[in-house]
Amino acid sequence: MKAAEIVKLTLDIVQTYYENDLSLFFAYMDEDALWYGPAKGQFLSGRQAILNAWSREVNPLTFTLGSIRADAAAIQPACCEVMLSFPVTTHYPSGESIPVDQIIHMSWCERKVAGFARKQPRLRVIHISNLYRQHDADRIYPVHFDQVYQGYVSIAPTGRRLRFHGADRADYYLSSDAIRWIESASGSRHAIVHTGEETIEVTISVQAIEAAYPDLFLRCHSCYLVNPLHIAAVKRFKAVMTDGAELPIPEKRYTAFRDRLAARSAGAAD
Repeated sequence: MKAAEIVKLTLDIVQTYYENDLSLFFAYMDEDALWYGPAKGQFLSGRQAILNAWSREVNPLTFTLGSIRADAAAIQPACCEVMLSFPVTTHYPSGESIPVDQIIHMSWCERKVAGFARKQPRLRVIHISNLYRQHDADRIYPVHFDQVYQGYVSIAPTGRRLRFHGADRADYYLSSDAIRWIESASGSRHAIVHTGEETIEVTISVQAIEAAYPDLFLRCHSCYLVNPLHIAAVKRFKAVMTDGAELPIPEKRYTAFRDRLAARSAGAAD
């Protein structure tokens, strides 16, 4: 059982699940699966019990997923633990939207399945937990809980979802439009990706990212890539980003960079 393949499968299941397509989720569920939901008393034992519960569910909801972090641990050759963490917003027919930070833990193993010569990956345990967001003034208890969610506006992620392997050994699946700029790190061997939510050190160089996604990012400096969607202004020898960061543009590259940015903007408008 290869951890990378199981992580990819887990990600596919979660993404289709939140598109209200549960077919992949059910297809890999073991007969003896256990499901723990995020609310008190949400526990189901066995595939048939889980199928029965979902068959009675009427769901008028839609969901928006943010950037996803994936961690995996291969406990033994036939078993793998995968944890995903991400923000998810539930949209209700009333127009109300409620965001939570969610963690999903899935335990995988290989089992004999009728109709297959080889053992197949099967979901044995699914555990979902919701983390509440904390107010800056809170320490342990969520005293300012209502203020954290007051006036929340959900913005659906757009663009392609890009996969990066983090220096912390986690895998990150980031919406391309959420990435604001990227800088070189660790002696140019790694890069730091800046989004609106976090900064992540990834084990790929700025040069490799530029080569992999030439249609998404522009090089303004040997150490920096920028997302044209997040450029607020180009001033003399610097790019001002929407998050306030000011990234240098060498004088020799300044005119060429402005021309490339203008061409990219014109192409987007067409």
